[in-house]
Amino acid sequence: MLPLAALIASLVRWVMQGSGNLYTATHKRFYVPDPDLEWRESSQHPIWLGLEVCAIIAAIVVGLAIAGWFIRRRERKRERPSIVLRILTWLVAIPPLAVPILAFASGPGPADARDTRPPPVAHVGSAGASGIAGSLPAPAGRYEVVAHDGTSVTAHLSAGGETFDAVFRGDVKGTWQGDPRDLTKPTTAELSVATASVDTGIDERSKHARESYLVADKYPRITFKLDQVVSAHQDGPDKLAFRAKGTVGLIGKTHVVDVAGTLRKPDPSALQRLGITGEALLVQADFSLAIQETALAPDASDFDGDRIPIHVSLVLRHTGG
Repeated sequence: MLPLAALIASLVRWVMQGSGNLYTATHKRFYVPDPDLEWRESSQHPIWLGLEVCAIIAAIVVGLAIAGWFIRRRERKRERPSIVLRILTWLVAIPPLAVPILAFASGPGPADARDTRPPPVAHVGSAGASGIAGSLPAPAGRYEVVAHDGTSVTAHLSAGGETFDAVFRGDVKGTWQGDPRDLTKPTTAELSVATASVDTGIDERSKHARESYLVADKYPRITFKLDQVVSAHQDGPDKLAFRAKGTVGLIGKTHVVDVAGTLRKPDPSALQRLGITGEALLVQADFSLAIQETALAPDASDFDGDRIPIHVSLVLRHTGG
């Protein structure tokens, strides 16, 4: 009865979660609206039960029912209680209760949160087809990527019946060289992330992605190089919307991609909220990769779509002329 109660409570929790997830996340990732970064990862990381843990508890229920029948039959034959076996069943029956208890104790998801990072807002892709106009009141020169909560690369994936984000952060390196006041001048940018830093929200799935798909031991970094700014226009007093062409290096192959995004200069209030000082720029950019054109093509059937949308969020600090 104890594991049956645990199973019912776990299923109630799973239904309340509303995400229909198959796998349990012990540190569930959520995205919440942010005035500076559009979306940021929430500091709340509750336990998010999956159907696989419910199946395990169900197996325990069935196993204990069979064990109970066997013990009672054995006791009738011997005409005395099987104390050791009964103690063992209690030791098996009690632990499943911890699953729903810990899940409920970890709390619900934060208000207005999303399981995966929402797609870019419409204006990101609205930069004109041609022409470069607009400017930002920021100094020209070299900007370097800052290790920050707002710095990450996110691949939006659908596979195995679930939709989830594979996030790369913690080892993101890169530079941007240009003049925010005049993007018609030469502009260059380079970015790389550690392949081994991939985080899908579930440890075993992240390990599988790292070893089997991304082959991190052989290809330790994923790279991006800006080739050309195609168009840009003012999208607010402190923001430019742009389109560009770039080159991605992934698993030993290079891919030309079309990029759409925004370049923004944070005001003093935004700098304070972000916890950074000095001259800074915020980048939000999006592009996608066709799976069949990448080294992932042999595993294309593992994915539920034919493209992988990728979002880049960067905090840049001015480091020199």
